[in-house]
Amino acid sequence: MLAAVGSILCGFGVGLNNGANMGFDGIGVMYDGVRNVLGLNSSQLGFASLIVNLIIIIFLFFAARKYISLGTIIYMAGYSAFTDIGSYTYSLIFHEPTIPIRIIIALIGCAMLYLGLGIYVAIDIGVDSFTGLVLLLRDKTHFELKYVKIAFDISMIVLGVLLGGQFGFITIVAAFLGGPSIQFTADKIQKLYFKRKIKKYKKDS
Repeated sequence: MLAAVGSILCGFGVGLNNGANMGFDGIGVMYDGVRNVLGLNSSQLGFASLIVNLIIIIFLFFAARKYISLGTIIYMAGYSAFTDIGSYTYSLIFHEPTIPIRIIIALIGCAMLYLGLGIYVAIDIGVDSFTGLVLLLRDKTHFELKYVKIAFDISMIVLGVLLGGQFGFITIVAAFLGGPSIQFTADKIQKLYFKRKIKKYKKDS
C-alpha cells in the first residue's frame, strides 16, 4: 500500500511539473530529453519514462539486484500512469495561470515527488530505477545519500538538457533540495514505520 501511494505521489507530482512548465527535477529533465529525442509530445512523458526505466532496471538487475523488487514494478506502473494523469489534471483545472501560480503548483509537484521517493527508500521493498542507481553510487562511494543525489541530479540535468529536455526555475531548486528532502523524509517515515512495527511486535508477544 505504501509503495502504491509512493508511486502515485511521484507520478502525479511530475505530471503537475509538466503542466506548470517551470522545469523538471533532474530525472524529469532526463525523461523530457528522451521524449524529445523520440519525437513524442508532452502528454507522452509517462511513456518516455517507462522506456528509460526498463533500460535502467535491466542494468540494475545485474549490477545491484537487491534494489530491484516488487516495489520497483509498482513504481513503474504507478509513475507512468499518474504522470499523464497529473498533466491532464493540470490542463483541466488551469487554463492560463499566472507565473506565481505556476511556481506554486510546480513546488507542490516537487514536494509530492520527493515525499513519494522518501517513502520508497524508507519501506525498502525495491526502489525506482533512478533511485536504485543513486543507492548503487552511494554504496560504491560511501558518501551520504543527499550528496550523491545532488551530484546525480546535476549530471541528469546536463544530459537531459543536451537531449532537449525542459530546463527552468524548478530544475535549480530540485537539484539542491531533492537529496536532502528525500533523506529527511525517508528517515522520518522509517522511524515511524519501524516504531509502529516494534509496538505491534511487543503487543503480540
